[in-house]
Amino acid sequence: MRKNHHGKKDRLVKRVFALCLALAVICTCLVPVFATEGLIDPQVNQEASRPVDDGVASYPDDEFAGFGEEEATRPVDGGEAAGFGEDEVATRPVEGGEDNLDGGPNVKETEWGTVIEYDTSTSTSTDTSSSTETQWSGEDDVVEKPDDKVVVSGDEIKKLQDMVVYRFWLRELNTLDLQDITAQAQINNMTESEYLARNGEVLWNLYFIQAVPRAETIADYSSYIENPSSNRDPKGELRLFDYWYTLDEFGNRVRLNLTDPTSNILDDKTTTVNVYAAWKDGTVGSDEEEDVDHEDLVDKNPVPVDLETKASASYEDEDGNTKSVNLPVEVKNLPSAAHSLSVIHMGDDDMESFYKSHEDDFGSMAPILGLKISPKNAKGEKVQLAEGEKATVTVSGLDKLPEIAAMEEEGALTADALKVLHQTADGSVETLDVLTYTNGTLTFETSSFSPFVVVRTDGYDVETLDINSITNVSIKDDIANSGHYVLEITADGKDYEGEKAGKLLKDNGFTVTWKKDGTVVDRSEKTNGVYSREENGGWVDVVYTDGANKTYTVTVTKDNKSLNAISTVNYNDELQNYSFEDVKSTGTSALSDNSNNNNPLMAWKTTADDHKIEVGNTTYQSNKKEYQYEDNRWTQKPLTQTEYSYGCSSAVSGKQFAELNANGVGALYQDVLTMPGQDMNWQFYHKARTRISSGNQDSNVITTGSDKMAMVIAPVELVKNVTTHEQLQTLLNKCIVKNGSNTVLGDGTMGEKGKSYTVYVCESTSNIQDKSGNRPTWYGGSYVKYSTSSWRKNEGTYTVPKGQYLTRFFFAAIDTASSGFGHSVGNLLDDVWFSQNVAPPTSGTGRVTVTKKFYGLTEDEAKTVVKNTGFISYGQGTAGKALTAVNFSSDNFVRGTDDNGASYISVSYVFDVSDVAPNRNYTYYFVEEDSKAQVNGYHLKQTFVDDEIGTSGSVTVNKENSNRSITFSNFYEKTTADVTISKIVTGLMGDTHKDFAFRITGLEGKGVTLENNNGDLSNFTLTHNGSVTLKNVPMGTVFAVVETLGVDSGYETKATGYDTAVTDADRTFYYKLVLKDGQQVLMACDANGNNEKEQNELAITVTNHCTLFPDTGVLLDTLPYIVILAVVAGGVALLMLRKRRKEDD
Repeated sequence: MRKNHHGKKDRLVKRVFALCLALAVICTCLVPVFATEGLIDPQVNQEASRPVDDGVASYPDDEFAGFGEEEATRPVDGGEAAGFGEDEVATRPVEGGEDNLDGGPNVKETEWGTVIEYDTSTSTSTDTSSSTETQWSGEDDVVEKPDDKVVVSGDEIKKLQDMVVYRFWLRELNTLDLQDITAQAQINNMTESEYLARNGEVLWNLYFIQAVPRAETIADYSSYIENPSSNRDPKGELRLFDYWYTLDEFGNRVRLNLTDPTSNILDDKTTTVNVYAAWKDGTVGSDEEEDVDHEDLVDKNPVPVDLETKASASYEDEDGNTKSVNLPVEVKNLPSAAHSLSVIHMGDDDMESFYKSHEDDFGSMAPILGLKISPKNAKGEKVQLAEGEKATVTVSGLDKLPEIAAMEEEGALTADALKVLHQTADGSVETLDVLTYTNGTLTFETSSFSPFVVVRTDGYDVETLDINSITNVSIKDDIANSGHYVLEITADGKDYEGEKAGKLLKDNGFTVTWKKDGTVVDRSEKTNGVYSREENGGWVDVVYTDGANKTYTVTVTKDNKSLNAISTVNYNDELQNYSFEDVKSTGTSALSDNSNNNNPLMAWKTTADDHKIEVGNTTYQSNKKEYQYEDNRWTQKPLTQTEYSYGCSSAVSGKQFAELNANGVGALYQDVLTMPGQDMNWQFYHKARTRISSGNQDSNVITTGSDKMAMVIAPVELVKNVTTHEQLQTLLNKCIVKNGSNTVLGDGTMGEKGKSYTVYVCESTSNIQDKSGNRPTWYGGSYVKYSTSSWRKNEGTYTVPKGQYLTRFFFAAIDTASSGFGHSVGNLLDDVWFSQNVAPPTSGTGRVTVTKKFYGLTEDEAKTVVKNTGFISYGQGTAGKALTAVNFSSDNFVRGTDDNGASYISVSYVFDVSDVAPNRNYTYYFVEEDSKAQVNGYHLKQTFVDDEIGTSGSVTVNKENSNRSITFSNFYEKTTADVTISKIVTGLMGDTHKDFAFRITGLEGKGVTLENNNGDLSNFTLTHNGSVTLKNVPMGTVFAVVETLGVDSGYETKATGYDTAVTDADRTFYYKLVLKDGQQVLMACDANGNNEKEQNELAITVTNHCTLFPDTGVLLDTLPYIVILAVVAGGVALLMLRKRRKEDD
């Protein structure tokens, strides 16, 4: 009879199938193991207790608090003595200490004394009549439970307090973090100690726990507490550990000195101390910080902190959809109590409310962004700065907002054009200066917080409006404030000006054209960030387009119809009529000044009521004679009118001079166009008046005393309303420095209230020399009064302050020797000079000015040429005579623009010809050596001498032409440039610490060097955020940036100008430099220099991206072996089945 073996066969099949599955799992499953070795500080494995003489920690009942029946020498491993939590308040947990989450008893200080309070509603006791056992972290301390409240002895409470637990954390935890730890322990049915032992290191950056008997201090355990290594940096930035600190009752950081027994003085209630690590990142202090005086717990020596966050700002796109961007905000130098930063973007409603509340403070300024910025402590309370302290606020990403991006493209956003309005605690608004604004990043300082509104000082943007007609076009003179002529229009009955007018006209199809003396003024950059005209024609810069005494026309055109306006600049770029020769005097004439520009030849104006200036002419004779003592003898001489009236026989330059006051007290002045940063040469000659007036010699000659006057150089914005001598005297009284620069605050009458202005003062005193004496006569002699004074020269250099486009040059009398006449008699003035050029020579002398202009060079590069002594030389007589080197000063460089709009840097050298005789010529020959004018990285294209191509020239000085000049102009073209190469690593698996290998090809032997790197062109490395500079890369040369990575490195690489990622072993990117419109431009190209793509900067960024691939647990390259194994296993199974079947048969 055949046996039935189906049961056995089924079992066999199952066993074989299970074997196959097991083999498949073993071959294919990859169990990820995350290594922690090296990340766990050895400190964690140290023993928590301090050994004593008997080798066992001495604690109550020989048990470690918080670990039950375990020995006190148990390593901490992130655990904690249970029962000691945040007990620095009136109520302290007893049962389980801070782990008392199940309604255990609490210790309280009450009017009855120290009591234990039970919550009977949550008691877990099964017998309410029996005593309840209150456990203190593993110690079986029994407390009798009487009624709901009972007074207990101090000894019993002391038993709960004779241990202090120090918890060391790698980062600072706030109140919410500590509450979360307590809650998580409760949820997991653990004590807080058990929870931290399991999760403290991984989840909360717990580093170490040390339990200390209250009779001892943490300093007794310092040898057991090692500082964390940089691997433990919670930010993962490998920062170095700085110091340990705790938080005082105000949330301020207090340094914990582990070696000082007095470093941590605790009260009797404290059972847990949280200690935090400070890292050396420049935000929470440094090793050099002074230690805290722990005897004075009021002075906690807080450490300033820096905080940053992002604010979400919303806006509507062109389709009306709401979009948002994140604006990074960083605040530096906050109080140490600051724990977090709250930044809220102010929406339309908030901005409107702020504007309505402070409309008067806005004036014509336009709000463009509002932020409520509030630093907060760990409790969420607002933190303010201490008195006298300031925080620095930096807001980035503003150019991501379309409206601000549009303003930036127009060049309207600069630090000078922006202010920040801040609402202070009393509800008033203060105006804060913007320190910097660059590429959408704004920085300012504040002494308090929230809210802040960024405004444009030039007013509101004009939205695109449909306008039907322009009824008026005019020009506003805003030179004193901005250096501009400003366009004004009336459109549909409403007035607009400046940039608003220009934008409105452009948006409605109008064109705006500015002309200077008939020549169109095109928009060009005159110097860094300064343009000749506004993009849409809203203004033209008079100062930087050399507009002195020029006529400007602005024309608004559309559909062959136009309106225009014309205005002539009534200012000079240097003093005019400097020697008072241009309006002739007939002796001692009181001439009309140039008030209201009605006497332009006079040029000078006066604050005198009658607008008269007294000018003396030394050529007009009087019919009087007097005795004068000269050459040791008395001589009777005929007098000129100026001698008879002023005691002055000659002028310094020419024949005429001026008296500071004519018929009444007044000041002389002129207004001059000035460029900020420009050096102006000034000089004047001053002489005391030695006669009161014409008349008898004995009664009119002044024999003692002195005349005193002051030259004052000030911005017109400050002194435009100064119209009287008294007002000028008030200004002088504010100037402490009598020969130099002073800072004067505007008071609303003179200048804007509270604004700082620079006022330059030079006081001059001319003394009278008494030469009176007895004149011998035939009858014995007579006493004669006679005195003299000399012309005193004063000179110097004045640097025009920032933002000062119109400068007033004053002369004011301070005192005179003519007693009884006030300031109206005295102080003679001549040969006054205020100009970018040097003053002309005095009579009988000559002067030659040699000017060198550099086109295409920076000031520093021009200085390298100037240092080449002898690159320009000169000699007198014949061209072949030995030459003397021109000694240019490297400190007197001037920026300028020629008639063709080209910018240059110039420097001048002046030498005097001491004696120029009549009817004689003095010829000087000059030559430049081109070899000494070469600049590395530039090609010297051409050299001009005056207006002729060449390298030599000459000038001739004579009596009629005593002030001569010669100008050498060099035109340079850049032949090299510096290119920066930067490395960026992205992706979850990108290694930001890896050194990536690079080399540069195509530049060998071309003088290119590597800066900011220890390698060379053929081999250097860069890490994440690292950079290197290629110095002196030649123009037009194709070069390659090559990064070497394995094809299986996992990185994809892109570079500037290359949008397609490459993964080759050698990742090669080609570039070259070209000149475009006179500017150096970096081009991405192919290996032959073709297929050019222009880049924005001379910078190349190579980006390596490595993406994290999720672990699937299967190695796909083992798949063939798995298949083979499966086939073999299946075959074995079939063979066994067949064999068994045969046996059955």
